[in-house]
Amino acid sequence: MTRSDSIPSDRLATPARTASAALAAILLAHFAVDAMWAFVPSTLGMLEARLGLTSQQTAWLLGLGSFFSGIAQPVCAVVSDVMRTRRLAAIGLGLAACGVGCIGLAQGMASLTMVYILGAVGVGMFHPVGAATMGHLQQHRRTSAVSLFFVVGMAGGILGAFSWPRLVSMEYGFQLLPLAFLPIVALALVLHRLIRPLGHVQTHACVDLGQASPDNNWPMVWILFASASLRFSFNMALLYLYVRWLQGLTAVVHSNWTQEQIATASAPQVGNFNAATLIGMAAGGLLAGAFVRSGHEKWPMVCVPILFAPLVVLIPNSPITGAYVLAVVVGIGFASMIPVSIALAQQCLPHQPNLASSLMMGAAWVVATLGPTCAEFCIAHYGLQTTFNLTALTLAASGLVCLPLPNAKLGT
Repeated sequence: MTRSDSIPSDRLATPARTASAALAAILLAHFAVDAMWAFVPSTLGMLEARLGLTSQQTAWLLGLGSFFSGIAQPVCAVVSDVMRTRRLAAIGLGLAACGVGCIGLAQGMASLTMVYILGAVGVGMFHPVGAATMGHLQQHRRTSAVSLFFVVGMAGGILGAFSWPRLVSMEYGFQLLPLAFLPIVALALVLHRLIRPLGHVQTHACVDLGQASPDNNWPMVWILFASASLRFSFNMALLYLYVRWLQGLTAVVHSNWTQEQIATASAPQVGNFNAATLIGMAAGGLLAGAFVRSGHEKWPMVCVPILFAPLVVLIPNSPITGAYVLAVVVGIGFASMIPVSIALAQQCLPHQPNLASSLMMGAAWVVATLGPTCAEFCIAHYGLQTTFNLTALTLAASGLVCLPLPNAKLGT
């Protein structure tokens, strides 16, 4: 079934040159956004030591960013769909640069929380509109386009996870941090100029489920949302586990060190593990775009997380080199189905593309707020290895919940 919108066709047509420039700007912006978003997870231990935070506060901080980034996505998606505008992507990019850039100026938990929330809201504003715009510009290659969008973001996250701990470890690194984000503010202005002329509605999007209306596809959307929520909860818990696991290894070797020395020494390695996981996530996105065919999404979404979940259990008992390899492979298992679920949701709700994208990303990130806090609770009460085991079960559950998905063909 195909539905058209009442917007005149001249507003939907996009000149090829404008479309190409907008596509490049969106991809570059996503690279920058995810590089910024990697800052707090990769420097969490350093922030904890620098500002005198407790382990509960750092777990809460990590979850807080997930919450506000997540809640901003569906809100901004609805506003974008109602106002038929894509400008919130550019505004979000600018806010993210200002918020994350000012983290280096924070003097305590209160100021850190305020600027981090600002950055998180900006990150959340960008993602659903950016993903929906990719679908608009590449309507006949939607899964591949969303996969490219996803992979470029992962590349930014890899660079950020690897670079931020080393940058802020330098003398005056935190104080100079705002200067690193000025070019991103300039990019936001360019993106705003390029994205403004684009049409809003997906004119060729369709769903073939034998239903009378896309409104009947909501049960499928909620299944996809449940799976995405479990995946992102797993991701946030794993990021927190990296910090505690690597700090514990450093403390065993250097038992006479202070907490600040342990955090500083382990931070680059935490960034390396985040980067390794992101490399796997990028590879997973590429593999999904290449091998998951339209109409055959169900069983990959069920089986891939279940098959990869046992590898999570092995990470804390492996040599560092082997753990890096496991982090990459786990990233593949966790992330390969993300672009697939986004593309499916966009097809289920073809006239609410921003909302569809935001449910698979932002709204799921709201649920993922619980990931670090639950991980900290489990570490305190059950130990590190048991927490890794429970985190692995969360990944497996993200596949199991997809069993009710229909086998009907979905395609554009």
